[in-house]
Amino acid sequence: MRQTADGIATAMIVLPDEAARAFAETQAAVSARSVIAWGEHCTECAFPACYSTCSYYTPRRDHHCRRFENGIERAIAPNHRSLQLTRIVFRRWGKLEGQGRIAVRGQRGADVLEAADIALDRVLSHALPAIVRDKFAWRLNDLKVRLVSRGAALQASDMFVLEAWHAGSRSWPFTLAIMTSAKETAGLFQTAAPLLPGYNRLLIPVAEIAKLVDLEKPLTIQIEPVEEGAPPIVFGMIDFCRLARSLAAAPAQPVAVSAKPTGELPKLKCVVWDLDNTLWQGTLVEDGIDGVTLSQAAADAVRELDRRGIINSVASKNDPDLAFAALEKFGLRQYFVFPKVGWGPKSEAVKSIIAEMDVSADTFAFVDDQPFERGEIQELIPEIAVFSHTQIAALVAHPRCDVPITAESGKRREMYQSEELRTVARGSSTLDYADFLRSCRIKLEVTRLQPHNLLRMYELSQRTNQLNFSGRRYSQAELETLMKEQPERAFVLTCTDKFGEYGAIGFCVLMETRPAIESFFMSCRVQRKRVENAFFEYLRQRLLEHGAERFGVAYKPTKKNKASVQMLAELGFRHEADESAGDEWFVRPIDRDFADSDVVTLDIRCDAAALELAS
Repeated sequence: MRQTADGIATAMIVLPDEAARAFAETQAAVSARSVIAWGEHCTECAFPACYSTCSYYTPRRDHHCRRFENGIERAIAPNHRSLQLTRIVFRRWGKLEGQGRIAVRGQRGADVLEAADIALDRVLSHALPAIVRDKFAWRLNDLKVRLVSRGAALQASDMFVLEAWHAGSRSWPFTLAIMTSAKETAGLFQTAAPLLPGYNRLLIPVAEIAKLVDLEKPLTIQIEPVEEGAPPIVFGMIDFCRLARSLAAAPAQPVAVSAKPTGELPKLKCVVWDLDNTLWQGTLVEDGIDGVTLSQAAADAVRELDRRGIINSVASKNDPDLAFAALEKFGLRQYFVFPKVGWGPKSEAVKSIIAEMDVSADTFAFVDDQPFERGEIQELIPEIAVFSHTQIAALVAHPRCDVPITAESGKRREMYQSEELRTVARGSSTLDYADFLRSCRIKLEVTRLQPHNLLRMYELSQRTNQLNFSGRRYSQAELETLMKEQPERAFVLTCTDKFGEYGAIGFCVLMETRPAIESFFMSCRVQRKRVENAFFEYLRQRLLEHGAERFGVAYKPTKKNKASVQMLAELGFRHEADESAGDEWFVRPIDRDFADSDVVTLDIRCDAAALELAS
């Protein structure tokens, strides 16, 4: 690995013989290669202001930031001194980056160039004053970039080879990105590069990279850890290579990625967007509002998703005032709910959006142009679907975005924007929670299943996972049969408060032969607002009037509805064995009312005939 002129240290390592043989095998198989000038860089770099503002700035002896703990070290294995290895201990936000026009030269010539490079770096590091060294380093780095561009052009049969070894106990996720140095929108190749314990060899055909990147232009190549805490990584070959003999990837089989077939995954409820070079082209803090250009494909996608009732949000590392001003300029600010704009990790921003929306993480998608950011989300919130900025059309056309469009869909964003107002109001209120809820003037309307709300109940049935007691997904035909043949068994719940509409938020079906709930599901956005307390109290009173002795609920466990058990427990139900009741059965004394049921005002628009059941 050829380094930029930032100084070089030496690390003695203990390398297993098996790994040494694999490094040697690669070295022997390469007949020609590029000599990429690698250097340490920072994902969050805002040089030079970061030297005074970044809490992770740690100066090295040359006063530059220590993105790697000891820089790029030459690694020496005492029993395998012929190997050309380097070691890197990545600190937070540190990434390995190489730049320049790519050309290949014979292995011997490349080795000579690297040996001279190491010797010159040592002279710069130890023999010159810091001020002089910095001036020479900048000029030397520029010379290195020009030198490595001299040689033969890449061929389609060449390979990009990345080999690495570490002594850690688990796999560490890295990303590899190759792009033109001008970073054109269409010119990006990126892939996950998980480094398993021991030796790893990643082989990528140049022909595959060339489909996405113009390899005749100067390139930027980035290797970044997805999370902090990786053990020291020993790198061997990281270059475009021409092979004299074939090599096998190591591990031999691709690393298995846990994934479910599309049909088993829930429909998407929210898409979280990056801003710079995703929603618009350009970098806002560098180019200013007038210097960035809206991506029409992204803007059209935002509007179409909104039309379908799929919420849009933002997770962007940016100046908040500038970002919101730019969204206003492009006429898009109103489309984004719970946006998070700041300088913290995007995984934390997305987790905050998930918490505020109070829906499952596996109903989210994330769109970003940066491999590091996508890798961070994939590693730390693996349930989320991740898309690059080049896959926007595929996202909109994805089956998980094929959702029923109802009157409710067009209002969904407004409902969540009302929820934002509720969150702000709650944060500034001095009332206790129950009194705050009373001040919100929440009203629950209970109606029959009817043609105008049937499609919404079908949609809610398909979308509701956590608070779905039976786990049941009703088809439209099943709902139509229920509406026509047994309308008295079904209840539709619709909710409003002083901030706006929640819309139709719940559905309940009673059993035919006993005073119990056969099926109940409710949107998470009204959970713990005492809506469930008010409705269950209504059912309790009606059942009590008709002589019922107990209040029962059927429950069927699924992978996603454990929150239903918690809700039942909070409502005072307890688990009880009853083979005739289905999978599981929860019961509650009929003579005890539900706490705080008076917080919500009830508007009953159906008669009580449905509750004349056998007791």
